[in-house]
Amino acid sequence: MQVPLDLALYLYGYFMPIIVAITVASNSFIVLVLSHRHLRTPTNLVMLAMAVTELLTGLSCLPWLLYYYTFSGYEVDENQGLPPFWCTMFPYMASYLPSIFHTAAIWLTVYLAVQRYIYICMPKLVRDYCTNRRSKHAIAFICIIAIWIYAPELFATYNMSYLHQYNGTNEVRRVCLRVQSSLLRYVGSNNYYYLIYAFHTLVSHTVPCILLVIFTWKLIVAIREADKRHAYLTNGTNSKRRYTVTTESPTAETNSSGLSLSLRHFKRMSKLRGSISESRRVQGLKQNTRMLIVVILLFLVTEIPAAMIFSLHVSTVAFKITFIQKQYTLLNKLLIVRNVLIVMSYPFRFAIYCGMSQQFREVVRSMLTERVFFPCDKKAQHFGRPGGAAKPTNETIQLSDDRRIGSDGQNFESWVQKPSPSEDRPRGSFLCETLLESATLLQSPAALALQQANE
Repeated sequence: MQVPLDLALYLYGYFMPIIVAITVASNSFIVLVLSHRHLRTPTNLVMLAMAVTELLTGLSCLPWLLYYYTFSGYEVDENQGLPPFWCTMFPYMASYLPSIFHTAAIWLTVYLAVQRYIYICMPKLVRDYCTNRRSKHAIAFICIIAIWIYAPELFATYNMSYLHQYNGTNEVRRVCLRVQSSLLRYVGSNNYYYLIYAFHTLVSHTVPCILLVIFTWKLIVAIREADKRHAYLTNGTNSKRRYTVTTESPTAETNSSGLSLSLRHFKRMSKLRGSISESRRVQGLKQNTRMLIVVILLFLVTEIPAAMIFSLHVSTVAFKITFIQKQYTLLNKLLIVRNVLIVMSYPFRFAIYCGMSQQFREVVRSMLTERVFFPCDKKAQHFGRPGGAAKPTNETIQLSDDRRIGSDGQNFESWVQKPSPSEDRPRGSFLCETLLESATLLQSPAALALQQANE
């Protein structure tokens, strides 16, 4: 495939190195923040892995882009041929490694959406499926699968550089030749490429995008339902009920009993309404969920067009669509735009985290003040974090193994361990999920009433 040099020089040679440099700076900072020992939560581990894979996606292709497009390596290729090193490493830097890391980032985003869906809509499964150990296993599994998806290409072909002397002249130049392995010759070149690119289109683009759309929509609906339920419980018609005493009734004992029940019901509803106001923990969970929805939507905005361009290219070659083949140069330009779109979304993650997470901003400010501006000042911890001296930012609730979640909030007190009021509680951490947060978000009024009654 001939790369359109006029467009590639500007996008690959000048624009992409800038985007990759910004990605390296922003994602490195995200890695430093999320690798903090107080921020090791299941969701943060997934986001940390996403930042690393996105960082490696840009770094793996950067040396080739700098050599060939930025520093005019294409001129050396046209006049003398590619040097042996670049001939051998070209497919790894331009195709294999970026594809592996990007596929891992795609499926990590899918896993992030699934994990958040469990937190919001299926809180009973949080203790079993949303743990640090489960997240580490899932991250390792996704990385292995991403390597396995592109493993056949590593063994199907390889590049070889050799000197070639033209007949009748003394001109000698290097030629970079792609050699087919015995596996590819056995399967057949056309059959292999049709099969492998159809598989890549399905597994690396189509299925992840469909799953992300489904789970993102479910999360948006769940958040909207939670907001409506909270608005209904705080502004409902319960406060409009009037409880009157009729002393002239002949059945005074019955009225007295009914009055007593009504007053008790009124007091219970008053306590319930007083407990409906969202705590900082529930507000934090909803805000973090909205932030992750924005991250996923940003990913979809760039990934869906990239998937469509790649699918169009594969289908055009596979089914020999004549109309599109006549515009093959345009299709190659769209592939360049697709690669740029993929990397363009990476630097925006840092802006989203800083803009939508107060805890993330606090940790960033703490790291800057303690390690950059005042590295030798012992009082930097007081300056870096609001509220005086630095305190651990991990706010978790320890759960014993024998506690179970009852249906519809039953036995709420039996599976949620509340910290002592006199306990010196640390500040909330970035994306610190607990079962209490998840259950309170979409819990029924009965569960909230039971919680308030137990207090």
